[in-house]
Amino acid sequence: MSLLRLLPAIRAPVARRACAAAFYSTPSASAPATPRSDDALSQFLDGAIEDTAHSQQSSSASTPSPSASAIASQPVQNDDPPPTAPSDSFPRKPTTPNPIKLAEKEKSRQDKTGERAPMYVVSVKATRNNTIVTFARPRGNQLVTLTGGKLGFKKSNRNGYEAGYQCAVGIIGAMEKELERVEFDWELYLNGFGQGRDAMLTALTTAVGEQVKPKLKRITDRTPLKIGGTRGQKTRRV
Repeated sequence: MSLLRLLPAIRAPVARRACAAAFYSTPSASAPATPRSDDALSQFLDGAIEDTAHSQQSSSASTPSPSASAIASQPVQNDDPPPTAPSDSFPRKPTTPNPIKLAEKEKSRQDKTGERAPMYVVSVKATRNNTIVTFARPRGNQLVTLTGGKLGFKKSNRNGYEAGYQCAVGIIGAMEKELERVEFDWELYLNGFGQGRDAMLTALTTAVGEQVKPKLKRITDRTPLKIGGTRGQKTRRV
C-alpha cells in the first residue's frame, strides 16, 4: 500500500486529538511551550507529502501524456460484439430468379444489340351479346378476326364460354402459324366483362397455349369504367 493511501488514516486520529485538546485543556501563558510528538508527526507527514508531489511532477514532466489524436487513432477492442445470424438461417441468394430483373436484363440486351422482336397484339372484346377476338401486327394490320357468330354459334350462345374458348383456340392456331414464319412477342388487350374474357385466359393456361404463352409480355385491361356521365341506354329486352 502506498504512502498516499496511508496518510488520511494516520492524520485523522492526530487531528481528532488536537481538536479535543483545544477544548479540554487550556495551557497557561506562564507555562513554557514544549514540543509535542503530534507536531513532530505532522511535520514529518507534510514533508512526505511534499516529496511525493514533487516526485509525481518530475515523472509527469519526463513522460508526456498522449494527445487526443493518438488516443482516437488507437483501435477500440470490443470484447462483446453483437451476435451474428448463422449462415443457414435464411437464404442469402433466392433460388428462383426475379422475373422483373430478368425482363430488364433482356430489354437492355435487346437495346444494345438492336434485335428487338416485333410486338403483335391480340384484342378480346367480350360483350353481353358476342365475343370478338382479333390478332394483328404491330402497326394494326389485322391477320385474323374470329367471333362467336363466325364459328356457328347462334343468338345468346355467341357470348357464352364455349364460343369464347373456340375463338381463343382459333387465334392461338393462327399465332403458331405466324411464329413459324417470324419470331415475335405479343400482348393481350381485354375489353368487357363477358364470358369470352375468362375463356381466353383459360386457353392460355392449358396445353393449347404452351407455344405462345412464353412470348406473352403484357396483359392490359382496357375496359372503360363509367364514373358519372350521361344517362345510360335503355335496358335491352329479349
